[in-house]
Amino acid sequence: MSGNVKTIVIALVALVVGAVGGAGYGMMQADELTQKLVAMTQEKDQAVQATDHLRKMNDEAVRTYGTNLGKMVAGVPAGDDPAKLTDSARAILAARDGFRGSLDGARAAMNSEFDELAAELGNSAPNPEKIKQLLDGLKQNWPAKEKGLDDASRKLLVDLGVLKGSPAPKPAAAPAPAAAPAAAPPATAPAEKK
Repeated sequence: MSGNVKTIVIALVALVVGAVGGAGYGMMQADELTQKLVAMTQEKDQAVQATDHLRKMNDEAVRTYGTNLGKMVAGVPAGDDPAKLTDSARAILAARDGFRGSLDGARAAMNSEFDELAAELGNSAPNPEKIKQLLDGLKQNWPAKEKGLDDASRKLLVDLGVLKGSPAPKPAAAPAPAAAPAAAPPATAPAEKK
């Protein structure tokens, strides 16, 4: 074979080997991208399912309180038994008061400075100095007010069933009673001398 033919054959072999190697590398890249795409699709599906679950849970929470209270109202015993009627009425009011307490807590967390600010802004000529004073007081008290608002909101969400309540603290174990000191042997009277 002549030198030119050898060079052409080597070039063709190199071209084929390069094409095969490039195709193999390209396929590896395509597989890697496909795996990433599948993983991202699964994550998206899980996020959609979690969002749907949260939406359903929130919708159920909105209806839960009214539904439960409605069951209590519908379950009022028929008849004239005053004890049963009184017990039913107390149970209905207790359920209402429990939820109202959460709402009142959230409302109370937004009172005082907010109410004063609303009253001042409701005046026909609001006093800018008074508004500034109220806003400065609100800034100073905000960390405590924010904590109270967070706590009240959390309690309301727990009552609605949107959040799980924190477990009740376990009672501390009673300390073991201290051991009684060992009883001393009875003292004996000294023997009399004769």
